[in-house]
Amino acid sequence: MKDYIVAIPARYASTRFPGKPLALVGGMPMIKRVCLQSLKSRAKKVIVCTDDDRIKEALSGLNHVEVCMTSNTLNCGTDRIAAMIGSMAVDKNTLIVNVQGDEPLINPKHIDAVASLLENSDASMATLAYKILSVEELFNPNCVKVVLNKQQEALYFSRAPIAFERDNFKQDKISTLSIDHYHHMGIYAYRAGLVCEYAKMPQTTLEKAESLEQLRLLENGYKIKVGIIENPPEAGVDTPQDLERINAMIENGTITF
Repeated sequence: MKDYIVAIPARYASTRFPGKPLALVGGMPMIKRVCLQSLKSRAKKVIVCTDDDRIKEALSGLNHVEVCMTSNTLNCGTDRIAAMIGSMAVDKNTLIVNVQGDEPLINPKHIDAVASLLENSDASMATLAYKILSVEELFNPNCVKVVLNKQQEALYFSRAPIAFERDNFKQDKISTLSIDHYHHMGIYAYRAGLVCEYAKMPQTTLEKAESLEQLRLLENGYKIKVGIIENPPEAGVDTPQDLERINAMIENGTITF
């Protein structure tokens, strides 16, 4: 595999969880946990793209991790990475893996997998997904679903239960799923040049409706390759309750680093 970069967007002023990047996970700031997990991958370096000096300070002295300060007016993580590419003059052909800043338990093998998937594909972007095992997960709007074509390229991403099993779902009580459904992971691989193209595109109707930034590429005709993994990741941290759950798992030894 060729050299690639991990880029981690980290915004301090999260609407649902202000200061989330600095929340302690096992006694360590979350953003530092994400960096340490990312450094276990085959990436040549990790770059945190942030808008707050407190996040930069939390990463002081961490080897092979760079911090790029970005504006606090950017709309999404991809826009923050685009700002980093311009600021640091990253070559347009550089392969970048976007790791979410609220994934302290990210599996380094998943990072390598999505980078390899893009490297061996003619798609513009690559991402990962895994099989949904419960009806409850399928109908949860916080679980982003993806449907694929026969080349394992994304046809659509949605918070709605897609594909909709018409005959099965019209029942009063749904106990099983009749076909395979896939949960999209929020990890992306792309070339630096594509990120800059993306940042110049206006937000699209479907992107705004679903609040899913990857739909901007689909609506503009770009291909997204999807790799199906067998080992689902540990959940990220969206709320303070998620943080409590993860810390409890660390304390009881369910999770180790």
